[in-house]
Amino acid sequence: MRIEGSEQVEEAVSLAQQAEWQDITPIEQEEGEGSMCPIAYTDEYRELMGYLRAVMAVGEVSERALALTARVIEENPGHYTVWVYRKRLVEELESDIAEELDWVCDISCKFPKNYQLWHHRESLVTRLWAPSNALLVSEDQRVTNPVLRRELQFLDAAIDEDSKNFHAWSYRQWLVSTYALWTQELAFVDTMINQDVRNNSAWNQRYFAILANRNPSVVRLEADVAKSEIEYVVEHIKLAPNNDSPWSYVTGLLLRHAPSMLYTDLLPRIKQLAADNAYQAAMTLTPFYWSALLDIYEQQSADHPDLKKQLIDESSAICDQLASETDIIHCRYWNFRKTSLDTC
Repeated sequence: MRIEGSEQVEEAVSLAQQAEWQDITPIEQEEGEGSMCPIAYTDEYRELMGYLRAVMAVGEVSERALALTARVIEENPGHYTVWVYRKRLVEELESDIAEELDWVCDISCKFPKNYQLWHHRESLVTRLWAPSNALLVSEDQRVTNPVLRRELQFLDAAIDEDSKNFHAWSYRQWLVSTYALWTQELAFVDTMINQDVRNNSAWNQRYFAILANRNPSVVRLEADVAKSEIEYVVEHIKLAPNNDSPWSYVTGLLLRHAPSMLYTDLLPRIKQLAADNAYQAAMTLTPFYWSALLDIYEQQSADHPDLKKQLIDESSAICDQLASETDIIHCRYWNFRKTSLDTC
């Protein structure tokens, strides 16, 4: 016997030999006559799928069907049709959601980068605590609620295991936006960045948290928020100037949501840092500094046509610097950027 979450599944004995399955005639997969490359399924998986097709064909809703989906998922966790069927079974059987989450946790340990299990988890959490009800209480109360506390702890463990697990971070974004956990998220992201300043996933999450569910295509950052982010980034650039993450974060954030502050606020700060004896060598040797200057000058020239010629000349010189000295491996890209400069 093997425990699948709350379900006991007989594993050693084939379904054909189990009494509870005697009323089911499995449906074999249609390979097509004369198939040249049939998939080499194991005998166990072939049998499981035969019985699964049969119960799905008649729309069976039963505990045995639920247990069968668990076995199929263990064999093939990417089979999204089985996950959809399991979701329906859990709902119609009114299964214990906490037990189902325990089962999903077990599957997550084995297949942490499986899309379907994370979506299944979303549906379970919203059934445990409807977002419409959760939003009636304060964020502090939401964070300490057992449902969300469990999810946050689960995510802490998943991200601690693999700090760049795309699925865990995506699920975290869903959880934060669905239950409006914005304040605590900035604190969490700050902790993650301080643990590893090169964690690009954490920097991406900071961008998400700063926008706080506002439409990224239209939102304009408040000046005090943008200034605060510039100072935050500069302090983290000091820790590792040749680290792409903070450079990409701050230029992307300002280009989209406070473009003029690229040259009014960011430019003097990074130039000041590059002139500091403690950081001068590291700053001038990293391509990310020069690349940031290029992005800034292009934005400034677009906003101030009277300065365009001077800024285009400086941008052209930066492209030459990157192509011939600082970032030779990407010389073709920088030569392309140079030819793309707006000289009109």
